[in-house]
Amino acid sequence: MLFQQDSDLRYVWVNNLPAGYQLAQFIGHADEDIFSAETVNIIVPAKRRALESGEPQTVEFQMLVDGKPRWFELRIAPSGKDRTERGLLCAAIDIGERKQTEYHMRVLLLELAHRSKNLLAVIQGIANRTGQTSSTIDEFNQRFSGRLMSLSRAHDILTDENWRGAAMGELIRTQVLLFAGKAAERVNYKGDHASLRPSAAQHVALALYELTANALKFGALSGETGQVEITWSLAEKSGAKPQFQIRWIETGGPEVAPPNARHFGRVLLEEVVPLSVQGKAKLAFTPTGISYTLTMPQTELI
Repeated sequence: MLFQQDSDLRYVWVNNLPAGYQLAQFIGHADEDIFSAETVNIIVPAKRRALESGEPQTVEFQMLVDGKPRWFELRIAPSGKDRTERGLLCAAIDIGERKQTEYHMRVLLLELAHRSKNLLAVIQGIANRTGQTSSTIDEFNQRFSGRLMSLSRAHDILTDENWRGAAMGELIRTQVLLFAGKAAERVNYKGDHASLRPSAAQHVALALYELTANALKFGALSGETGQVEITWSLAEKSGAKPQFQIRWIETGGPEVAPPNARHFGRVLLEEVVPLSVQGKAKLAFTPTGISYTLTMPQTELI
């Protein structure tokens, strides 16, 4: 909207009125006759400064357009030879899209800060617990690097999906199959189409990595004949809310016995992951191989 005002800040002419306004509302009238007190308190002082100083001014304000508030940038330029003849030439430019973009950017930055803090907390926890259960620097580096890489691959999936979630099939591919190498041929997996929420996806990714690392070093994937079967489904029980269940079963590998020490990998599988997904977990060491069941509420799915 382009317009001119005289030294008393009354409208002389107006061009390109916003929707919902009539020319008669402006001509011969002052801002106080047209706009809300909130708008007047922003634009009138800026206009008076321009009249008194002879310097251009710029302010942002809101006005109702078709009954809805819209953002405008008001550019004010003094006109006339001296103060007695001075008036104003002004342009009010719709900046609604810019304001919306700025708002979205602020929301994204806040979300990024929140996710970064959560991620750093997870990494710090992994580092502390890995250090507590590692006997050498090399052992710590190997274990910590693997867990960090697992988390990184989970974040790659989430980023590709705009942080909406991660599909179980993608988590299996990145956390199990890629890591297992040639042994991936002996990993069988199937399940319903299901995607986990971002937080659940990160922790399930860590669980899958721990199970795969153990299977490659001690379990079914350490030999030539062992098999791993991964299944997942949404189980419904009468009178109870549906539960999402993931099962990992090893067969055909070396005979398994429960370990004497309780390392961080086991703590992660039995405590950290189920707590993070509001669920329960069961890790069993049977002679035929390790089995692991993770159950969580349907609310952890998208």
